[in-house]
Amino acid sequence: MNKIIQKLFLLFICFSSLNADSMFLLTKIKNVYLVVENYSKVSNSIKQDIMESLKNTTDELGIDSSGYSHRTLVIMIYNSSIDNKIILNVDLLLGEDVKRIDDNKEVYALTYEKRSHIVISDQLEEDIEEEVLDNVDSLLSEFAEQYEEDNQ
Repeated sequence: MNKIIQKLFLLFICFSSLNADSMFLLTKIKNVYLVVENYSKVSNSIKQDIMESLKNTTDELGIDSSGYSHRTLVIMIYNSSIDNKIILNVDLLLGEDVKRIDDNKEVYALTYEKRSHIVISDQLEEDIEEEVLDNVDSLLSEFAEQYEEDNQ
């Protein structure tokens, strides 16, 4: 009987953890350094708009982004290809120095990651930029939602 209760308890924990937005935890983030990297063929003029979106999101969440921090919140845009189709990847990453448990060494690790993909066809440059900005807004919205849930 005791083993059945233990199994039910473990099952309950498994199902309740499926509710999480991601496997990452966004607690105790007081400040970040904002970065926008564009390794794609999209014009670099988009970087300013993305930086403004990043800044607005961190301001709304009460995260200080005014100076340098060991935590970096990054939007990275880069190309890849599948079956002769160009895919534009938009990543939202949070990287920071963390200590390993086993050897107590400090390493730089990704502690949050969300990604979206855009299939590029014969679209105009401004349409592609608009789609990138929409994807950035969506990624930042998901980040903000999880941040608020994790910090209640």
